[in-house]
Amino acid sequence: MRPALALVAALALFGAAAPGAYAHGAFIGSDPEPGARVQTSPGRIVLRFTEPLNERLSDAELVSAADGKPVAARVVKAGSRLALLPRRALERGAYRVTWRSVSTEDGHPLEGTFGFGVRVAAAGGEGATEAGPLARGGWVRAPARFALHVALLLFAGTLLAGAFLGSRWLTPGEGAETRAVRGRAGALLAELGLLAAAVAAAVALIDACTAAGRVSAAALGDYLLSGTAGLARIGLVVLTGLAALCARRRPRVAALLGAGALGCLVASGHANSAESRTVALLADAAHLLGGAIWLGGAAAIGLVWGPSLRRSEGARRVVAREVLPPFSRLALVAFSVVVVAGSINAIVELGRVSDLWRTTYGAVLLAKILLVAAIGAIAYVHAVRLRPQLGAGDARVERRHWSLLRAESLLALGVVGAAGLLAVFPLPPRQLDAATAQRSPLPACDPCPLPAPGPGVLAVAGQGGSRVVAATVARRTVTLAGEIRLLDFRGRPAGGPVRVNGLPARRIAPGAYRYVVDAAPELRVTTAERGRAHETVLPAGVQPGGEAAARALLARAEATMRGLRSVEEKETVTSGPGTRAVTTYRLQAPDRLAYTTDLGVETREIGPRQYRRRRGEPWTVAPLPGDVPFTTRSFFRWTPYARSIALLRPSRGAGGRRLAEVAFADTATPVWVRLTIDLATARVLRERLVARARFVDHRFLRFNGPVRIEPPPDAIDASGP
Repeated sequence: MRPALALVAALALFGAAAPGAYAHGAFIGSDPEPGARVQTSPGRIVLRFTEPLNERLSDAELVSAADGKPVAARVVKAGSRLALLPRRALERGAYRVTWRSVSTEDGHPLEGTFGFGVRVAAAGGEGATEAGPLARGGWVRAPARFALHVALLLFAGTLLAGAFLGSRWLTPGEGAETRAVRGRAGALLAELGLLAAAVAAAVALIDACTAAGRVSAAALGDYLLSGTAGLARIGLVVLTGLAALCARRRPRVAALLGAGALGCLVASGHANSAESRTVALLADAAHLLGGAIWLGGAAAIGLVWGPSLRRSEGARRVVAREVLPPFSRLALVAFSVVVVAGSINAIVELGRVSDLWRTTYGAVLLAKILLVAAIGAIAYVHAVRLRPQLGAGDARVERRHWSLLRAESLLALGVVGAAGLLAVFPLPPRQLDAATAQRSPLPACDPCPLPAPGPGVLAVAGQGGSRVVAATVARRTVTLAGEIRLLDFRGRPAGGPVRVNGLPARRIAPGAYRYVVDAAPELRVTTAERGRAHETVLPAGVQPGGEAAARALLARAEATMRGLRSVEEKETVTSGPGTRAVTTYRLQAPDRLAYTTDLGVETREIGPRQYRRRRGEPWTVAPLPGDVPFTTRSFFRWTPYARSIALLRPSRGAGGRRLAEVAFADTATPVWVRLTIDLATARVLRERLVARARFVDHRFLRFNGPVRIEPPPDAIDASGP
């Protein structure tokens, strides 16, 4: 028992160092960005992922959103990137990219889509990534995983229990009852080993065909021979088969091979792509080893002795006095390992405790936890409370004891089923959050990082054609001085000339100009693009020393907006002349959102479900893309961008309302925001946001008005198999 107890203690210590995020082969961004409008045909569409990809099994396709026909493009694959190179320039229109990735680290395939537009609104918006366990053949993979876990845990658990308790732990002694079942035990062990090897081979075949999207010998080779995940699946089949051959004559060797097979099962799963891989693999391996001894050993007792227990009092006596006591001591340690290692796995897999009930993955994990707790309670009752009373001749106690023992085995099937289902999820919640966090909705300006404005310097930006016109403003005694930056739709420096309040600005670097003009309440920046002049009006009047007041007002406004019962939002987005999209949003606390686009697309998000339709078509319902439900409290998020902030001069609105305007920016992203705030209520009335290729105007109205966002009746399930 001492090595097992030491393992429990070691796992508890490793829990403090559980990895904060998974790497996983998830999609993290593209160029053009998902949902972007571009003014010219991109020469290439680059997709970025978090892990190296299996180049033979990962692919992407460019499709015209107008007719659904593929667009001729060459696919280039390298490392963690896929690139689509269109054969000819893309015409004006909306396009959609569909992609499939297979990680070389854990072998899990993912699929997703996103859209972009060339001089028109994007198709498919931000896109979606598959996150459910039953997508793309999951109805086959989940039962196959369940069968693999049942067979392997039974087989390996019986061998490992024998390694701790002796090869005849299941059939101790030489009594008549023991001799009668010994042959059954040997046959069962051999059959379980061969069954586990066969199921492992079937699972490897199913996984390979799922990842490749086809059934072929070439696909099998591409999957199994191109990464640790595939090699681990081969090792699982080989080690299980060898353990089956050694089970009778070399039980200790067979136990080592069985433990190795469980290790291969771990290496072929999510733990192999962990950021702190050693900790994750150790915790997952310990979880499986403990579960195999505890659940597999208990199930083996039931299978070997079950037929005799129903008809023979002598068999019940042997099991109660000679089989169960030593196994129970080992099972207690194994159960402790399962609980500690399972807790570490939960920390690794879940980003928040609320993910247990807010995500599908968490719900399955919660069901598994509850089943384990129920088994633990049952084991306590029959092992601690009832078993000492078996010798008293109380028939009722005896019947209850054996009934609970059978119930424990049945519940164990539920635990194994939940484990099999969790194994086929493409992304646990923390992995999904990590991948989402890496997707910057406003990507960094590369290769032109902008300097951060100094203390007391205002940073503002506006639209000049399709370009970003960003300015820093420092007020001197009678002048305004600063720099103007011009960025094209890719965030790269753009050419001039530039005039500020009628005076020419001096070019100091590509896309950068310096100016000094007479003091004025605003800057009028004139630029030219393709022979056409554009004037951008930017505020320049700042309240001296107003940074602290601006931050306090921003925090108050953010809290006020998050606390609303309901609000309506009008959004206008453009990326330059000739492009414009209008969307109306309605928000209802705490978790309901509805919006309608000017193209007639209606969407409602309620909890974990999304309802969509085009004008004149029926509603469809499916799980939310990314499995991250909407909440009104997280919708209004401005403070992370307030690296520099200023309070502009106050003004008066309709009805004499006192208004304040807060301007803030994060030039590293880069993004510039201006909020108009009602000082009496701290409600945001307008937001103007500027980023590369994106100029957004939000107007908020109908605060706390009557809003009811309900699931549409008769919506068609579009979640797919």
